Amino acid sequence: MNEIISTLMMNYIALHTVDYFIYGPWRDPASLGFPMTAPFPPAARLPLFLDTRVHLGIFFALILAGAIYFFFRWTRWGFEVRVLGENPQVAHYAGIPYVRNVVLLMFFSGALAGLAGMGEIAGLQGRMQPGFSPGYGYTAIIVAWLARLNPGAILGVAFFMGALLVGGDTLQVVLRLPLASTHIIQGCILIFLLGGDVWRTHRIRLFRDKKC
Repeated sequence: MNEIISTLMMNYIALHTVDYFIYGPWRDPASLGFPMTAPFPPAARLPLFLDTRVHLGIFFALILAGAIYFFFRWTRWGFEVRVLGENPQVAHYAGIPYVRNVVLLMFFSGALAGLAGMGEIAGLQGRMQPGFSPGYGYTAIIVAWLARLNPGAILGVAFFMGALLVGGDTLQVVLRLPLASTHIIQGCILIFLLGGDVWRTHRIRLFRDKKC
């Protein structure tokens, strides 16, 4: 089974598991029945800068981006991972273990996603509640695809996609467009990107059968 599809489907298991705890054991008794946890103590919050929505997590992201770039560029395991991604058959003939590396990378990627969620909760919202993420994980797939898995390019593309998401509020007020317009734009970007890859790697030839 394809690990991408299976992990995407497992997202719903994780979401409903978190919702169970928010609606049940973790619900704040003082929330008047609303499903949310108790506010995090100040020591567990990430500080904001200059009364904006930018918090300390941005430095974590920059440090991790540099560490990941170093890992893929200058370490042996990073080289093995790049070979696995480019051509699994070549990796098999070279003796690079496929299953072990895939499982380790899944755990590593999950840990990074958890850190991103921690930044969203501890930096901005201050408590957990249902639907605290409007689909950042799926947006990250588009970011990684646009950046061609280049950690340096990911920073720029992520900033662009973040500005697009924040600009959705302005689209609602100024142009009276629905908030879903930002997701439609993201989808169009991905479709055109994938279409460009197909156009670059495939040729369509039209010909007629010659009669004998």
